[in-house]
Amino acid sequence: MAKPTLQQRLVEALIASGRGAVIESRSRKYITLKRPDGKFFYVGKAGALRFGKTVSDSMAAPDDFKQRLLAEASKTS
Repeated sequence: MAKPTLQQRLVEALIASGRGAVIESRSRKYITLKRPDGKFFYVGKAGALRFGKTVSDSMAAPDDFKQRLLAEASKTS
């Protein structure tokens, strides 16, 4: 079985931690997750993680946030 991609692991970690839910999006570049506060997470094919109201207005998430998110997810699985 193939190892999950960084994109897949980030999406699963965001869902498992309750930080977002995958929604249908027009973007082909990002998987979009809606946050509880009404904003969005955008996860790119190579594992880029962004957050904001729109893709063009979004900011890159800090690397330490991504690492903590993945570490939390690996502890719970």
